[in-house]
Parts: sequence; C-alpha cells; structure tokens
Amino acid sequence: MKGKKRVFLGILAVTFLVLTLIVLGILYVINRGRIELYKYLLMTLMIFVLFLMALIVAVIGATFYVVVSKKSNKFLSSFIANFLDLFYPLVVFVARVLDLKIEKVEQSYIEIKNFLFNKNIKRYAPQDILILAPHCIQYSGCKFKVTYDIDNCRRCGKCQINDLVNFKEKYGVNVAVATGGTLARKVVKDTKPKVIIAIACERDLTSGMQDVKQIPVYGIINERPNGPCFNTRVDVQKIEETIKKLLNGG
Repeated sequence: MKGKKRVFLGILAVTFLVLTLIVLGILYVINRGRIELYKYLLMTLMIFVLFLMALIVAVIGATFYVVVSKKSNKFLSSFIANFLDLFYPLVVFVARVLDLKIEKVEQSYIEIKNFLFNKNIKRYAPQDILILAPHCIQYSGCKFKVTYDIDNCRRCGKCQINDLVNFKEKYGVNVAVATGGTLARKVVKDTKPKVIIAIACERDLTSGMQDVKQIPVYGIINERPNGPCFNTRVDVQKIEETIKKLLNGG
C-alpha cells in the first residue's frame, strides 16, 4: 500500500484507536476499574460498528455529491476510490459465500473506477499516455510476437494489434502488449506514463487497477468471442474516444 491509500488507512486506524481509548477511559473512570473484560470488548465492537456506519454514510454522501456535481472533486473521488479498494476483498468474499457471479462484482468495480476517472479527467501530452493491452489480443497463429515491440506487427489485419499501432502513429501515444501482471508492471515502470488505458478481462483489470493506484487508469473490458485468453478483441472506437478525451482534457 502506497501514497494516498496508506494515509487513508492510517487516518482510519488512528481515529478508531483514539475513539476507543476515549470511550474506554471514560467507562473506566465511571466504573472505577470494576468493569469486566467482556464489557470492554463489547464496547470496542460497538464503537467499531458505529464508526463503520458513519464511514459508510460519509461515502454515500460523497458519492452523491460527486455524481450530481458538475465540478470535479479530487479529494472526494480519492476518498471513494480508497474506500472501494479497502472493502473490495470483503465484497468478493460475500459474493462467493452467496454464490454470486464474481465477474459481475468485477464489472461494477471497473465501472465505478471509470466513472471517477471521467469525473477528474484532465489534459495529457501524447507521450504521457500508455495503452496497455493483453497478448491474447494478437492473432494466435501470428509468428511475429509483439510483446516486447509492437512495431513487429506486419499489419495483416487478422487481429486488432494493427489498430493499436495506428493509434500510436496517429496520436503519438505509447502502446504496449503484456503477457501478464509482471510484464505489465515492468512496462509501466519503464514507460512512466501519467495515465493508462488498460485493456483486459475483468479479473486482470481489477487486480491491475489495485496494483497501480498512483496512476489514473481507465479500464476497457475485452471481448472474448473465442473464449478466455484466445484471440480476444476490443472496442477500438472506445479506445480512440478515450485517447481524444485525454488529449483534449475531457
């Protein structure tokens, strides 16, 4: 955990600890030390529940403001995003227990992140934009691998790597193809983009968005007409629309 999330978690932890100590101290003074241990634990649990309820109310209020407001608010958007990241594992756990489709949960996560992204969009230089695509978007029978150099594409038109190369040449943005999370992180580290347009399946997008919190990421879910991780496709029109938004500042 880095940056804003670490600060966010630190504030939550300190606030909860201070509230707990204050309440328990008052109870101790009132009862002159005769209060039993289980009562301390019960009160701590009650404080936690009340604190969590207050936090949820704050998030709901912040979300309502961000949705209805025409102006961007980076602080509230960051607050909502950190809350979402913090409780996302719990949501996934509950979804598994209730036998719900995890894919739907992941899609909701990506949609919320994209909404917050669009609310705080700003203008970027072409060299600061990175389009990061999965290797499965390349035609499986192609002999010219583009995972390390997308310019190896021979423009045969059998897959959409050709479209990504066209975007690179037309707009001057960075384009990379990664075989997995490790290579994707290396690409980000080497390229040092200020914003990322990421293409992947729901699972990879959610994990990637959580890994790269210090850089704004717009997620585009790929299309899988031939099944997962095999000759996948993507809505290139959506990619181009996002590029134009980033270049024009919205």
